[in-house]
Amino acid sequence: MLNERMERYTPISYNQWYWWRRFKSRDTLHKYQPLEAKIKNGDFEVSDYHWWRLWEDELEKETIAKLEDPNKQHELRCLFGERKRRLTEDYIKDEAKILEAMYKDFRIELKMKQEEVEDEMLQFEGTLSEFYYYIYSKKKSNGN
Repeated sequence: MLNERMERYTPISYNQWYWWRRFKSRDTLHKYQPLEAKIKNGDFEVSDYHWWRLWEDELEKETIAKLEDPNKQHELRCLFGERKRRLTEDYIKDEAKILEAMYKDFRIELKMKQEEVEDEMLQFEGTLSEFYYYIYSKKKSNGN
């Protein structure tokens, strides 16, 4: 499953400022696009950094297994450790941004407060797309 996920990403060349990133982030839609389109595009899915972090674990295992010199293994573990630490930091920031954008879009398009969205989500079982249609039809039937 992870290999299939990673095939979606485009590798990037080395960047001295973001050396720990190996891939280009997914393309998201412009902020003025409708909520439904953003959901279908995957704008609110789990952050790319999550998958990249898991991928680093796999690469680390493969790379270290090929080495016999303990000093080289240690050196590579340190490098992978720092890369994973930075990807984790990026993940935390990105997830917060994704959630904030999602709540904002629900607030603007469906006239809901963040607390309302959170409460409804806790009660709902299904995908974000199904949740959107559920809320949309609920708002429409209430005349909002």
